Amino acid sequence: MRTPADDPRYQPGNGRPRRPYPRSHEPSEMADSKVVKLRRTLHQSGVVEMIEAQFAGLPGPPGYPIRLVLLGLVCASYERTSSNLDDAFEIITFGTSGRLRAHLSIPTCDIEDQDAVNALYNRFHRAWTRMNRLLDAAPHQRRSRLPRAAGRKVAAQWNGERGQPALRRLEELANRLVTAPVRIAFGKGLMRHWRGDTAIDTTCVPTWARPHTRKRSALEASANWHYKGGGDREFGYSATLAIAAHADPDRAGRYPQLILGMVLHTPEKDMGRHAHYVSAVLAQLTELRGYTAADRAYTKLLPDNFHRPMRALGYMPVLDFTKTQVADQAEHHHQGAIAKVGRLFCPLTPRRLLDLYQQIRSAKNERERIPLREQLQEIEAYALTRKETLDDRGTERFACPITKLNCPWAQEREGRGAPTKKGPVPVVINLDARRERTAHPASQPTVEPPNMPLGERPKCCRQASVTVQAHVMPRTRQELPWQTPSWALAYQTLRAHIEGGNGRLKSVDSALHARERRQPRGRVAQTLLSAITVMVHNIKELEQYLAASKQSAITGLDLEPTDVLLPYPTISLPVAPRSQVLSRSP
Repeated sequence: MRTPADDPRYQPGNGRPRRPYPRSHEPSEMADSKVVKLRRTLHQSGVVEMIEAQFAGLPGPPGYPIRLVLLGLVCASYERTSSNLDDAFEIITFGTSGRLRAHLSIPTCDIEDQDAVNALYNRFHRAWTRMNRLLDAAPHQRRSRLPRAAGRKVAAQWNGERGQPALRRLEELANRLVTAPVRIAFGKGLMRHWRGDTAIDTTCVPTWARPHTRKRSALEASANWHYKGGGDREFGYSATLAIAAHADPDRAGRYPQLILGMVLHTPEKDMGRHAHYVSAVLAQLTELRGYTAADRAYTKLLPDNFHRPMRALGYMPVLDFTKTQVADQAEHHHQGAIAKVGRLFCPLTPRRLLDLYQQIRSAKNERERIPLREQLQEIEAYALTRKETLDDRGTERFACPITKLNCPWAQEREGRGAPTKKGPVPVVINLDARRERTAHPASQPTVEPPNMPLGERPKCCRQASVTVQAHVMPRTRQELPWQTPSWALAYQTLRAHIEGGNGRLKSVDSALHARERRQPRGRVAQTLLSAITVMVHNIKELEQYLAASKQSAITGLDLEPTDVLLPYPTISLPVAPRSQVLSRSP
């Protein structure tokens, strides 16, 4: 075979430009400092100890160390953007220095001896297979496609009650991997400028399998079609992600935008529970609570699955609404007030102002929405103002907008009570003082209520304030009123963060979307490999932030004696009994 030294095309002085040398058959050696850094992060996640505890009770010889399998996958994802087993085996066996292989007790062999390489790789692959069988809620053969009925049983076992212990254990393992760099960033103080705002979204993780047919199930039995916003669909799993974000654009670049949690699941299955899980873990790692943005798919979820649990954790949802949620059919009355888009309005609010919400929802782009938002500011004078915050029962008190309106009913009600302490209306107005200008009665809208007895008037008009229960508009109530300038700024900024995070995860540097770089089949394999990809993405994000801050990307993640690594929240899960008997080495 011709080598570059023998080929005249690669020789200088022959009148041709020098061409690049072909790639060598031997893998390039990975720097020891990078391997040590990745190994430290992997062990700080606690995943190695949890999986080795599963292997502890198995009979037979130890076999290939599972810690080296996981380290090889992390190194391959970091160095080659691949989570395939052959790349992991090659880089951990032949892509590390001899000194590091001796220090970590990495089994090795002669690269020229193909039989020895195959034998060592079989040991490597058997360790990975045993781990998958230990963590799998429904072990089954994946060499051929199951009948459709058998595939449905496998998917039902993963998503049903019987598979919950294994599913919770797998979710914890994946989230431990993802949050390991996050906990290091908190310990190093790199997130000190982050104010607790997050953005949640579900993105597609395609798999190396053909979709289901009428007669045959896919090799990924618990996978399904993931439908995207534009109407396209892709077969695989869905990953619920939470990313560190900020509602104030001025805070850009002051902290690393890390993925704060991840759960891999069947598309459109328990989306609210997965979002609550990653938020609950984050809530135990930090006391910061801010705004949480999500798209319209989360707005349509049941309140007990998403809205109420997120508010119970202290987060303030920033949500967008669908056309049906702002239509006239969704409008109703509570305590006499008009309940619409999560707010309460005076029953005398002009219809033209209420119809602006539908026009904004039907607008095609932001250029059409901006003038409509300017017109919508007139409706603020008719909105009931919050008088008291939530109590222990989740109820709130809202006051009549008498201070913003000229209403004869409200003036009559106030005249029957205690005398007002307001003085005479000033004749001269300082137009430069906004508060004085807006407080003058001449600048406030005037409503003309019908001639109606006091007992027949709405309740919110008969008394100064009303009580609003927690079950009223649970999906649409939010801290920032929908389509106000503050809501538009926060929602668009937070949504831009999660979409940008999805784009970076699917770029050439992470390749979460590339199914050919994540070929091992099975729910366990896809979950762990996706979590490793996201963990490596977080490590690279921290390295870029440290480089931009003029710090070392290698030693910048080392914990000093004064740094405290936050422990991962302990989650006690019942272990399901297993009928099959496994050994260390088959």
